[in-house]
Amino acid sequence: MRKLSVLFSAALMLSAASLAQAAGMHKGASMLAIQLNEGTGDFVGDDGSAGYLPAYDHSEIGLQVQYWHFMTPDYAFNVTGGLGFFSEKDEPGAAAPPNSPDNKYSQSSWQIQVGGDRFAQINDRFSVFGGPGIQFWGGQSTLFQDTAAEMKTASVLRVALTGRIGTMLRLNDKVSMIAQVGHYLGHASASEKGATSTWWPSGNTGACGVVFNFGGRE
Repeated sequence: MRKLSVLFSAALMLSAASLAQAAGMHKGASMLAIQLNEGTGDFVGDDGSAGYLPAYDHSEIGLQVQYWHFMTPDYAFNVTGGLGFFSEKDEPGAAAPPNSPDNKYSQSSWQIQVGGDRFAQINDRFSVFGGPGIQFWGGQSTLFQDTAAEMKTASVLRVALTGRIGTMLRLNDKVSMIAQVGHYLGHASASEKGATSTWWPSGNTGACGVVFNFGGRE
């Protein structure tokens, strides 16, 4: 709840700043960002003979690309796409049986998000932005395994409402630095061999990177 309050307060600050904004982007301009991102993935396990798909979440990092098209000088339509991943390797210690193999875990995901951002140009070099969106996320994990076996879990699909706020620092007319934080609330589901699992996950996101400007400024 506290994190949601922070995002709401930031949105109010963004609205207030837009009342006295400096020169921004031209209508019809576009931007492309390449970012490292982090978030939370939603997955299911397999409890064997019981036949259920218990849900769990795990942190992930990844790479994403964002594209903005400015409908007005201070509002842009946004599309984001990216990939996420995580891996873990556990090596046996002295207490393990002789010749115990290494255990490994990995996960991978994809995400597509569409939404809109309101931009407030604070001065000629610094701007803030924020807005809502809808995210489609899918992921799958490979559970702990030895060298003789590998078990992939069922794929999970998550549809979520998102909100985020970020900043851009202009380095020159074509390149800026970007950082953002956000939150999502969604519905996730998975099914396999007749078993199904559904739940309502929520989590935080963050990203930073470089933005390339393909349109003029006012």
